[in-house]
Amino acid sequence: METIPYAKRLTGRLDWSTRERGRRTEVELPDGARLESDVTVSPDGRFREQGTILLAPGVELRFRTLGAGSLVASPDPALRQGSVIWELDGGTGRFVYASGRISSTFTLDADGRVDDDQHGLIFIEKEYST
Repeated sequence: METIPYAKRLTGRLDWSTRERGRRTEVELPDGARLESDVTVSPDGRFREQGTILLAPGVELRFRTLGAGSLVASPDPALRQGSVIWELDGGTGRFVYASGRISSTFTLDADGRVDDDQHGLIFIEKEYST
C-alpha cells in the first residue's frame, strides 16, 4: 500500500443555481489542480457534495461527502466558514483504485468567492501505483 500525503490551497467560486444547490469550482495556483463539485445545502447550513479534483491531464480523484459538511457564520461578518470531510472514491490514472479522506476548510464571501485549504491522505494498492 502506498500512502500519499495531500495538501492544496485553492481559490474559486461557489455559484448557486437555486437556494439549496450550487456548483463549486476552484483552482490551485501555480500548480493548476482543479476542483469541481455539486453542492446541496440545507437551511441549517449542513451540506453534501460530490465531485472531482483534476491533478494533471488524465489524472483525477473522485470524492463525496462523508456525513455532512457545515457552513456557518464566522467571526468576520463578511465571511461564512465551512468544513467538510470527503471520502475518496477512486479516480483516473494512478488513482483508479485510490481511497482515503481529504478535509476541506474554507471561507465563502457574499459574492461566492471561496478560499479553501485541503489536507488528507490518499491510499493506493501497491500493484496499482506506478
